[in-house]
Amino acid sequence: MTSASKDDSDSLLFPRTITHLKGDTLVEAKPVKIAVPYIAFVDYLAVLDEYPVAAQGVETISRNFPNLSKRLAGKDILDLGMQVDLEKLLATQPDIIIAADDMKDQYEKLSQIAPTVIFPQADDWRETLRQIAEVIGKEDKASNVLAEFDRKSAEYKEKLAFRSEESVMFAMYSGKEQFLTWNDGRFDPFYKGLGLKSMDGAATGGQVSLESLAALNPDHLFIINNWQNPIQGGVVESLKDSKVWNSMNAVKNNHVYELADPSLPGPLALAKINGIEEIMKALGK
Repeated sequence: MTSASKDDSDSLLFPRTITHLKGDTLVEAKPVKIAVPYIAFVDYLAVLDEYPVAAQGVETISRNFPNLSKRLAGKDILDLGMQVDLEKLLATQPDIIIAADDMKDQYEKLSQIAPTVIFPQADDWRETLRQIAEVIGKEDKASNVLAEFDRKSAEYKEKLAFRSEESVMFAMYSGKEQFLTWNDGRFDPFYKGLGLKSMDGAATGGQVSLESLAALNPDHLFIINNWQNPIQGGVVESLKDSKVWNSMNAVKNNHVYELADPSLPGPLALAKINGIEEIMKALGK
Protein backbone atom coordinates (compact mmCIF):
# COMPACT_ATOMS: atom_id res chain seq x y z
CA MET A 1 0.00 0.00 0.00
CA THR A 2 1.43 3.41 -0.92
CA SER A 3 1.63 6.11 1.71
CA ALA A 4 -1.04 8.10 -0.16
CA SER A 5 -3.51 5.19 -0.21
CA LYS A 6 -2.68 4.42 3.42
CA ASP A 7 -3.46 8.02 4.34
CA ASP A 8 -6.77 7.70 2.48
CA SER A 9 -7.69 4.50 4.32
CA ASP A 10 -6.66 6.03 7.66
CA SER A 11 -8.88 9.04 7.02
CA LEU A 12 -11.88 6.71 6.61
CA LEU A 13 -11.43 5.61 10.25
CA PHE A 14 -12.04 9.13 11.56
CA PRO A 15 -13.77 11.05 13.02
CA ARG A 16 -14.54 8.63 15.85
CA THR A 17 -15.76 8.96 19.42
CA ILE A 18 -13.72 7.35 22.20
CA THR A 19 -15.47 6.40 25.43
CA HIS A 20 -13.16 6.61 28.45
CA LEU A 21 -13.14 7.24 32.22
CA LYS A 22 -14.24 10.88 31.88
CA GLY A 23 -16.91 10.39 29.24
CA ASP A 24 -16.69 10.64 25.44
CA THR A 25 -14.07 12.42 23.36
CA LEU A 26 -14.40 13.13 19.65
CA VAL A 27 -11.19 12.47 17.69
CA GLU A 28 -11.63 14.38 14.43
CA ALA A 29 -8.70 12.93 12.47
CA LYS A 30 -5.97 10.33 12.88
CA PRO A 31 -3.64 11.75 15.57
CA VAL A 32 -0.12 12.47 14.39
CA LYS A 33 1.25 14.29 17.45
CA ILE A 34 0.44 12.15 20.48
CA ALA A 35 1.23 13.15 24.07
CA VAL A 36 1.23 10.61 26.91
CA PRO A 37 1.62 12.11 30.41
CA TYR A 38 1.79 8.55 31.83
CA ILE A 39 5.03 6.61 31.48
CA ALA A 40 3.49 3.14 30.94
CA PHE A 41 1.52 4.25 27.88
CA VAL A 42 4.81 4.91 26.04
CA ASP A 43 5.26 1.12 26.15
CA TYR A 44 1.87 0.45 24.53
CA LEU A 45 2.46 2.99 21.77
CA ALA A 46 5.88 1.46 21.01
CA VAL A 47 4.28 -1.98 20.68
CA LEU A 48 1.91 -0.40 18.13
CA ASP A 49 4.90 1.14 16.28
CA GLU A 50 3.78 4.61 17.27
CA TYR A 51 5.85 7.16 19.19
CA PRO A 52 4.67 10.22 21.10
CA VAL A 53 5.96 13.75 20.66
CA ALA A 54 5.95 14.16 24.46
CA ALA A 55 5.79 11.71 27.35
CA GLN A 56 6.27 11.32 31.06
CA GLY A 57 9.60 9.89 32.24
CA VAL A 58 11.58 9.57 28.99
CA GLU A 59 14.87 9.93 30.88
CA THR A 60 13.68 7.43 33.52
CA ILE A 61 12.95 4.94 30.73
CA SER A 62 16.36 5.44 29.12
CA ARG A 63 18.16 4.89 32.44
CA ASN A 64 16.17 1.97 33.82
CA PHE A 65 14.11 0.12 31.20
CA PRO A 66 16.43 -1.36 28.54
CA ASN A 67 13.78 -3.16 26.47
CA LEU A 68 11.65 -0.05 25.94
CA SER A 69 14.76 2.13 25.54
CA LYS A 70 15.74 0.08 22.48
CA ARG A 71 12.35 0.83 20.91
CA LEU A 72 12.75 4.56 21.63
CA ALA A 73 16.33 4.83 20.30
CA GLY A 74 16.62 7.71 17.83
CA LYS A 75 13.07 8.95 18.46
CA ASP A 76 12.62 12.63 19.28
CA ILE A 77 10.36 12.61 22.35
CA LEU A 78 10.10 15.56 24.72
CA ASP A 79 10.47 14.49 28.36
CA LEU A 80 7.62 15.93 30.43
CA GLY A 81 9.39 14.82 33.63
CA MET A 82 8.04 12.43 36.23
CA GLN A 83 6.00 15.33 37.65
CA VAL A 84 4.31 16.19 34.37
CA ASP A 85 5.04 19.76 33.20
CA LEU A 86 1.82 21.04 31.60
CA GLU A 87 3.57 24.04 30.03
CA LYS A 88 5.93 21.71 28.17
CA LEU A 89 2.94 19.62 27.17
CA LEU A 90 1.14 22.70 25.81
CA ALA A 91 4.25 23.74 23.85
CA THR A 92 4.19 20.52 21.80
CA GLN A 93 0.66 21.29 20.54
CA PRO A 94 -0.44 17.64 20.47
CA ASP A 95 -3.37 16.33 18.43
CA ILE A 96 -4.40 14.01 21.27
CA ILE A 97 -3.49 13.43 24.92
CA ILE A 98 -3.69 9.87 26.23
CA ALA A 99 -3.58 10.14 30.02
CA ALA A 100 -4.14 7.80 32.96
CA ASP A 101 -6.56 8.05 35.85
CA ASP A 102 -3.90 9.60 38.09
CA MET A 103 -4.63 12.80 36.11
CA LYS A 104 -8.43 12.55 36.21
CA ASP A 105 -8.61 15.69 38.35
CA GLN A 106 -6.69 17.62 35.64
CA TYR A 107 -8.91 16.46 32.78
CA GLU A 108 -10.34 19.94 32.11
CA LYS A 109 -6.85 21.49 31.95
CA LEU A 110 -5.64 18.75 29.63
CA SER A 111 -8.71 19.07 27.42
CA GLN A 112 -7.96 22.77 26.93
CA ILE A 113 -4.60 21.75 25.43
CA ALA A 114 -5.95 18.99 23.15
CA PRO A 115 -8.69 16.34 23.00
CA THR A 116 -7.96 14.04 25.95
CA VAL A 117 -8.82 10.47 26.87
CA ILE A 118 -8.30 8.93 30.30
CA PHE A 119 -7.68 5.20 30.75
CA PRO A 120 -6.97 3.12 33.89
CA GLN A 121 -3.32 2.99 34.99
CA ALA A 122 -3.21 -0.74 35.61
CA ASP A 123 -6.00 -2.40 33.66
CA ASP A 124 -5.65 -5.73 31.85
CA TRP A 125 -2.75 -5.17 29.45
CA ARG A 126 -4.61 -6.60 26.48
CA GLU A 127 -7.55 -4.28 27.06
CA THR A 128 -5.27 -1.25 27.44
CA LEU A 129 -3.51 -2.10 24.18
CA ARG A 130 -6.87 -2.26 22.39
CA GLN A 131 -8.05 1.01 23.96
CA ILE A 132 -4.94 2.92 22.90
CA ALA A 133 -5.05 1.34 19.45
CA GLU A 134 -8.63 2.55 19.03
CA VAL A 135 -7.62 6.14 19.78
CA ILE A 136 -5.00 6.16 17.02
CA GLY A 137 -6.76 3.91 14.50
CA LYS A 138 -4.49 0.89 14.89
CA GLU A 139 -6.94 -1.80 15.98
CA ASP A 140 -5.64 -4.20 13.30
CA LYS A 141 -2.08 -3.81 14.57
CA ALA A 142 -3.20 -4.52 18.16
CA SER A 143 -5.12 -7.61 17.03
CA ASN A 144 -2.06 -8.88 15.16
CA VAL A 145 0.23 -8.29 18.17
CA LEU A 146 -2.14 -10.18 20.48
CA ALA A 147 -2.63 -13.04 18.00
CA GLU A 148 1.15 -13.43 17.65
CA PHE A 149 1.56 -13.35 21.44
CA ASP A 150 -1.04 -16.11 21.82
CA ARG A 151 0.56 -18.17 19.03
CA LYS A 152 4.00 -17.95 20.64
CA SER A 153 2.62 -18.66 24.11
CA ALA A 154 1.00 -21.86 22.86
CA GLU A 155 4.20 -22.89 21.06
CA TYR A 156 6.35 -22.21 24.13
CA LYS A 157 3.90 -23.98 26.42
CA GLU A 158 4.41 -27.15 24.41
CA LYS A 159 8.18 -26.74 24.46
CA LEU A 160 8.18 -26.18 28.25
CA ALA A 161 5.89 -29.11 29.05
CA PHE A 162 8.90 -31.01 30.42
CA ARG A 163 9.08 -28.36 33.19
CA SER A 164 5.40 -28.61 34.13
CA GLU A 165 6.07 -30.22 37.54
CA GLU A 166 8.88 -27.80 38.46
CA SER A 167 7.81 -24.79 40.51
CA VAL A 168 8.56 -21.29 39.25
CA MET A 169 8.66 -18.10 41.30
CA PHE A 170 9.16 -14.42 40.44
CA ALA A 171 10.63 -12.01 42.98
CA MET A 172 12.41 -8.67 43.25
CA TYR A 173 15.21 -8.17 45.76
CA SER A 174 14.70 -5.21 48.09
CA GLY A 175 18.03 -5.54 49.90
CA LYS A 176 18.71 -6.65 53.48
CA GLU A 177 17.61 -10.20 52.62
CA GLN A 178 14.06 -9.08 51.78
CA PHE A 179 12.20 -9.97 48.58
CA LEU A 180 9.07 -8.51 47.01
CA THR A 181 6.59 -11.08 45.67
CA TRP A 182 3.16 -10.77 44.04
CA ASN A 183 -0.08 -12.75 44.08
CA ASP A 184 -2.44 -10.43 42.17
CA GLY A 185 -2.47 -12.24 38.84
CA ARG A 186 0.10 -10.07 37.10
CA PHE A 187 2.12 -13.18 36.14
CA ASP A 188 -0.89 -15.11 34.81
CA PRO A 189 0.22 -14.64 31.18
CA PHE A 190 3.28 -16.70 32.14
CA TYR A 191 1.84 -19.20 34.62
CA LYS A 192 -1.29 -19.92 32.59
CA GLY A 193 -0.05 -19.01 29.13
CA LEU A 194 3.18 -21.02 29.39
CA GLY A 195 1.87 -23.73 31.72
CA LEU A 196 4.28 -22.90 34.54
CA LYS A 197 3.75 -24.34 38.00
CA SER A 198 3.20 -21.67 40.65
CA MET A 199 4.28 -21.92 44.28
CA ASP A 200 1.61 -23.53 46.46
CA GLY A 201 2.67 -21.60 49.55
CA ALA A 202 3.37 -18.27 47.84
CA ALA A 203 -0.14 -16.89 48.17
CA THR A 204 0.82 -14.18 50.63
CA GLY A 205 2.46 -11.65 48.28
CA GLY A 206 4.30 -8.60 49.55
CA GLN A 207 7.64 -8.69 51.32
CA VAL A 208 9.13 -12.06 52.26
CA SER A 209 12.39 -12.72 54.05
CA LEU A 210 15.19 -14.84 52.63
CA GLU A 211 14.27 -17.51 55.19
CA SER A 212 10.65 -17.52 53.97
CA LEU A 213 11.80 -17.72 50.36
CA ALA A 214 14.07 -20.66 51.23
CA ALA A 215 11.15 -22.39 52.99
CA LEU A 216 9.11 -22.08 49.77
CA ASN A 217 12.16 -23.47 47.93
CA PRO A 218 11.16 -22.95 44.27
CA ASP A 219 12.78 -25.07 41.57
CA HIS A 220 13.24 -21.99 39.38
CA LEU A 221 13.61 -18.42 40.62
CA PHE A 222 13.41 -15.33 38.41
CA ILE A 223 14.92 -12.27 40.11
CA ILE A 224 13.68 -9.04 38.53
CA ASN A 225 15.97 -6.03 38.61
CA ASN A 226 14.90 -3.48 41.22
CA TRP A 227 15.31 -0.25 39.25
CA GLN A 228 14.65 1.94 42.30
CA ASN A 229 17.23 0.09 44.39
CA PRO A 230 19.58 -1.80 42.04
CA ILE A 231 21.92 -4.35 43.61
CA GLN A 232 25.51 -3.79 42.54
CA GLY A 233 26.88 -6.93 40.91
CA GLY A 234 23.52 -8.65 41.01
CA VAL A 235 21.61 -10.64 43.61
CA VAL A 236 23.39 -13.97 43.08
CA GLU A 237 26.74 -12.29 43.70
CA SER A 238 25.38 -10.34 46.68
CA LEU A 239 24.05 -13.45 48.44
CA LYS A 240 26.73 -15.98 47.42
CA ASP A 241 28.03 -16.33 51.00
CA SER A 242 24.60 -16.87 52.57
CA LYS A 243 24.00 -20.42 53.82
CA VAL A 244 20.24 -19.88 53.64
CA TRP A 245 20.44 -18.71 50.01
CA ASN A 246 22.73 -21.59 49.05
CA SER A 247 20.35 -24.13 50.61
CA MET A 248 17.70 -23.46 47.96
CA ASN A 249 17.09 -25.91 45.09
CA ALA A 250 17.08 -23.12 42.50
CA VAL A 251 20.49 -21.92 43.66
CA LYS A 252 22.03 -25.41 43.92
CA ASN A 253 20.82 -26.33 40.43
CA ASN A 254 21.82 -23.02 38.84
CA HIS A 255 18.17 -22.19 38.18
CA VAL A 256 18.26 -18.56 39.32
CA TYR A 257 17.71 -16.12 36.44
CA GLU A 258 18.40 -12.41 36.87
CA LEU A 259 16.36 -10.21 34.52
CA ALA A 260 17.93 -6.85 33.69
CA ASP A 261 14.67 -5.19 32.70
CA PRO A 262 12.46 -4.37 35.71
CA SER A 263 9.19 -4.09 33.79
CA LEU A 264 8.08 -7.76 34.00
CA PRO A 265 5.66 -7.26 36.95
CA GLY A 266 4.18 -4.10 35.45
CA PRO A 267 0.92 -3.72 33.49
CA LEU A 268 2.82 -3.35 30.22
CA ALA A 269 2.43 -4.96 26.81
CA LEU A 270 6.15 -5.03 26.02
CA ALA A 271 6.85 -6.63 29.42
CA LYS A 272 4.60 -9.55 28.51
CA ILE A 273 5.84 -9.83 24.91
CA ASN A 274 9.50 -9.82 25.95
CA GLY A 275 8.73 -11.78 29.12
CA ILE A 276 7.70 -14.96 27.33
CA GLU A 277 10.96 -14.77 25.34
CA GLU A 278 13.06 -14.36 28.51
CA ILE A 279 11.27 -17.22 30.24
CA MET A 280 11.55 -19.51 27.22
CA LYS A 281 15.27 -18.73 26.95
CA ALA A 282 15.81 -19.53 30.65
CA LEU A 283 13.62 -22.61 31.06
CA GLY A 284 13.94 -24.08 27.59
CA LYS A 285 17.48 -25.36 28.18
